Amino acid sequence: MRSDVVALVLAGGRGSRLNVIAHKRAKPAVPFAGSYRIIDFSLSNAADSGISHVGVLTQYRPTSLMDHLADGEAWGLSGLRASLKVLPPSLGYSTDWYRGTADAVWQNRSFLRPLRPRDVLILSGDHIFRMDFRPMIDRHRAQEADLTIAAMEVPWEEVSRFGVMVTDEAGRVVRFVEKSPERVSNLASMGIYVFRANVLLEELERNCPEGRHDFGAHVIPGMLSRRRVLAHRFEGYWRDVGTLRSYWEANLDALDPGTGLDLASWRIRTNPEGRRQVFHGPARVEAGARVQCSLVSRGCRIEGTVIGSVLSPGVRVARGALVVDSVVMHDCEIGPGARVERAILDKDVRVGTGARIGRADARGGANGRFPSHLSDGITVVGKGTIIPPEAVIGANCLVGTLPHDTDPAILAHVPDGETVT
Repeated sequence: MRSDVVALVLAGGRGSRLNVIAHKRAKPAVPFAGSYRIIDFSLSNAADSGISHVGVLTQYRPTSLMDHLADGEAWGLSGLRASLKVLPPSLGYSTDWYRGTADAVWQNRSFLRPLRPRDVLILSGDHIFRMDFRPMIDRHRAQEADLTIAAMEVPWEEVSRFGVMVTDEAGRVVRFVEKSPERVSNLASMGIYVFRANVLLEELERNCPEGRHDFGAHVIPGMLSRRRVLAHRFEGYWRDVGTLRSYWEANLDALDPGTGLDLASWRIRTNPEGRRQVFHGPARVEAGARVQCSLVSRGCRIEGTVIGSVLSPGVRVARGALVVDSVVMHDCEIGPGARVERAILDKDVRVGTGARIGRADARGGANGRFPSHLSDGITVVGKGTIIPPEAVIGANCLVGTLPHDTDPAILAHVPDGETVT
């Protein structure tokens, strides 16, 4: 284990662009690829890189995330020589919520100081990737960098979504621009940083009391003229799943190892049931059922047809039902003859007999209320919602979490692009 590096996982994001699936949970706690949570990837990467002490900085609706993390044993982060600690806002330095990525670390500097790390690895809790951090840390030290930023090239049309950097021939960062329409480079920051520990604390003290609370917008650009900042290029699979489309696409990427997201070889660790103490048995596929190119988790019972979809534990697909190109979370029930196509269903959704959700061939016509969230034909249904028999819900629709006594007529027919909350 590497005791001279401490990892901090930024896991306080609200995930507003994930809309209803992040409404009652922190974004890193959102289920992914059936059996996992999004945060499992950062934690597994840190543990497998030999890092023994990890702090998880939580903020927005942290209960399900904290239940999942438990004592860190699932990732080997517990015991006498390892630890995983949940760090909510303020350990005595401030009464404010985290005001940015840098401020989140600043408020938890008392966690770092007793551990006396040589370097601090800062990660995001909402990325899907597989990375050994040891080569990055070794290069950071060999070249005596103050900060090393993991970076990868992204399509030019997506540049405005990222912090991007310009480097010289030696890989030193000479310019850093945060989420700007100005296309100065397509070398994007992955939000993964290795800081020399003393430099990190000095830069936070320089910036945070003055109201400069973000690494990408404030701290990093201000360091370029005074510190040695390097870019460490990464060429594997990495995806920020901060939008409904990217979340849906990454789940479907898990169906094909050729995309680079190969769960079998990545061997990601997770806490299977957290503190829910709900233990699902093996999946069961009944005679006459059909499952094609899908992930089917433990406890599922399939009597109908599942194609190109991801099913979390406990999902039931009744006889005559069809699930296509969809992400279906824990303990949902798809009734007889129902169709779920190009959709995301949160936990405990009940789809009535003969109901139809989404369309596999749908693409255009953005959601009227949330056009920036839903414009690619995906339909989303919130946790615990009951879809009445024979209901028809179109493409790019959003059905929020509805009480069980909701008038079924409200959901009898929801046209394309409509929102029901």
